[in-house]
Amino acid sequence: MHPILNVAASFAAGAAAMYWFDSAVARRQARGQVLSQSRLREQVQGCIGRLVSHPDAIRVSVDGGIVRVSGHVLASEQDRLLSQLTHLPGVHKVHNALSAVQDPGRFDEQRAAQLQGEFGAGAA
Repeated sequence: MHPILNVAASFAAGAAAMYWFDSAVARRQARGQVLSQSRLREQVQGCIGRLVSHPDAIRVSVDGGIVRVSGHVLASEQDRLLSQLTHLPGVHKVHNALSAVQDPGRFDEQRAAQLQGEFGAGAA
């Protein structure tokens, strides 16, 4: 082969390899983008709203990919909720600080008593 053709072929092969490599890196970065904390919090709250009967009783905080859920949830809904949250895109870990309420009929009463205890303890 002519030396000029060798140089041209090497240059073309190198350019094609760099193009392929750059495309692969760009695709990987697009898949691995971290959601903004506010967007992730909205996503988690939406999931909670679909899965539990008292979504307003659950507080959500997000720090990086770590989601902390606290408040009150029916015991029968807790496992499914936590399982679904761990599978949301952008969630790396779920910190469970939920209090499970056993009796669905007394949910509001138990929740009010627990909230009163929390506020009463903070005032002392």
